[in-house]
Amino acid sequence: MRRFPAAMLAASVLLASALGACGIPDETDVRIHGRGPVADTAPADGPGAAPPPVRTASGLNPEQFARNFLTAAAGEPGEARKRINDYIVVEKQFQKAGNESVNVVRMLFAAPRIIENTDGTSEVQIEVQQVGVLRADGSMDEPERTEKVYKFMIGPAPAGSADGLWVLGPPPALLMDVEALGNYYEEHTIYFWNLDGDALVPDLRYLPRAVPMERRATQVLGWLVGGPSDWLENGVDRLPDGTGVVGNVPAPKEGGRLEVNLSVKAGELETDADLKKLFKQIIWSLQTNPLLGDELELKIQNQSKMTQVAADYLRDNLIYQISGPPARYGVLAGSLYPLVGSGEGQPLPVPISAEANRDIVSAGLSRNGDQISAALVTKNGKSLRLRVGAGLGVVDTFMTDSASYTSMGRPVWLKDSLDDGPTGLVVADGRLWEFGDDDAALKQVSLAGVSGEVTGVGASLDGRRIALIAGGQLYVAVVRPVDGTLTVDPARPIATSLKALSAVDWFGEHSLAVAGLQADGRAAIVRLSVDGAGESPQVTGVGSPITELAAYPYDLGRPASAPLVYESNQVAYAGTRITRNEVSFGPGTPPPGTAAPTAPFYLY
Repeated sequence: MRRFPAAMLAASVLLASALGACGIPDETDVRIHGRGPVADTAPADGPGAAPPPVRTASGLNPEQFARNFLTAAAGEPGEARKRINDYIVVEKQFQKAGNESVNVVRMLFAAPRIIENTDGTSEVQIEVQQVGVLRADGSMDEPERTEKVYKFMIGPAPAGSADGLWVLGPPPALLMDVEALGNYYEEHTIYFWNLDGDALVPDLRYLPRAVPMERRATQVLGWLVGGPSDWLENGVDRLPDGTGVVGNVPAPKEGGRLEVNLSVKAGELETDADLKKLFKQIIWSLQTNPLLGDELELKIQNQSKMTQVAADYLRDNLIYQISGPPARYGVLAGSLYPLVGSGEGQPLPVPISAEANRDIVSAGLSRNGDQISAALVTKNGKSLRLRVGAGLGVVDTFMTDSASYTSMGRPVWLKDSLDDGPTGLVVADGRLWEFGDDDAALKQVSLAGVSGEVTGVGASLDGRRIALIAGGQLYVAVVRPVDGTLTVDPARPIATSLKALSAVDWFGEHSLAVAGLQADGRAAIVRLSVDGAGESPQVTGVGSPITELAAYPYDLGRPASAPLVYESNQVAYAGTRITRNEVSFGPGTPPPGTAAPTAPFYLY
């Protein structure tokens, strides 16, 4: 029976180059101290942000007023309705309701359409893409509304009201333009243990910049107590029942010890292992907070339980210990070769045997320490087959799937610890399949909430989340092992401005690289947050569809030397076209001809 991953480590890759033990650091000395000096004065506030423009900031300019209105919801949770109502005449204001969530939309055109009426009012029309619902806990859930066009009326208020423009007839929901997220919020990652309790899974949240620095740690702990985002719910563990935050987290002086005080039910968190897990989860969730200096002290009901240097828990993720520069490969004349990129140093050798290095169309390799897992898509006449294998340093023994397919994408790996082989994923003939590094037989993966043919898949660094393209729609989903089979939770659709999506890869802890077509019909690649809210162009204006795409995760600290690599019209690119001169043939004889490499990818 094929081995299934049982210890998929998932944690931030922000400090991935640091060294240490794998999983919970059982061998790391946890320093238990008595109470040391803890300052009671806070440093100056963090960067913060000015609040969104008030109603009168735009004067009588209807376009600017409409833009400002679409940012009014931004800020600390619980006040979005009030901030929006400040723009609306009293008789049309939103009434208080239990659900104060904000509908985040992406405007499809740079400016709203303004239709001026003879009575001095104007109708505002915005064409939008529904992005998601911003909750009070900073999570972004999938959209609840389906409108593609919103209309609202603006103009001077009735006689006797304050001067300036007002919203006379509001849209049917609390709206916010997605650009306000970047202007008034910071991305913040918190972490939850997977169901096996051996790995932390990232959970993206949005922290209002208006939250003072001294309250941010308390805010983050509240998120942890509240539980994971909806789409991660079935794949991670919550904190123990009854866990709560005792008071606010006091802000120490710069570089001082940060104290966290929690309450728990009797019988919970009594073992050292439980405390270590909670300690690590808190440190990873607070790692970007400037108030987390040298040490963190964990208290349970005012009793000090453990104190440790924070950095000791930020360097124990074996899967993400990447040594050396990014290793880039491509296919030329049916064989794999290293590709030499600018600033990437000397190429690594091909980690598969010479006997196996033939008839290759595309490949996916994964490295866990010295262990290499390889999946090769090979050509067999007019059909395609998959060969897989694993080995230390070099893979020299491969197994071949007995089935053949007319189409097959680039294989990807769900990373795992050295104790268990990783699980591979590949798209073939419009379906998603799994395989092992010791079993080449493809097993179809059941997908819920997905329609249409599957055309692309990408695997996250933590090995518990995937992105896929099906029926032209982008999705993300949690994956987990159940009785030796990969179970995929119901997929969540993700919005992007691109159309006709053709390829996807995981670009970082909570971002994707997605290829598709721009509005002008030319191909492009965007970097997209895992919830669809943040989107930025990476490659634009490509003449032909992008058929292959691979990323070296920017979180690993080498963004400048590891560009996205992709293939379009059977030509490989890494910012610019990858030429034959960038192929390292080693001591062997180069294949004849002038062909350039295709199907580029990274090994890490």
